[in-house]
Amino acid sequence: MKIGDLVKHPAGMLNVNGKTYGCGIILDIRKIHLAENPQTQVEVLWMDAPGPLVYHSTSLEVISASK
Repeated sequence: MKIGDLVKHPAGMLNVNGKTYGCGIILDIRKIHLAENPQTQVEVLWMDAPGPLVYHSTSLEVISASK
């Protein structure tokens, strides 16, 4: 994943509004360095959401990669 990629929630995700969260763009990527479990978080702006939200990178699916 990288900034500019289009993402969505993976198939089978429960309680997700398909219209609001059907397509979002990655605005920022944050590397979280924990002692035993480094993680990557991404900030996503969804089409109909009032502002960006932060997710673990493994919680989203890339639908169109930026170049």
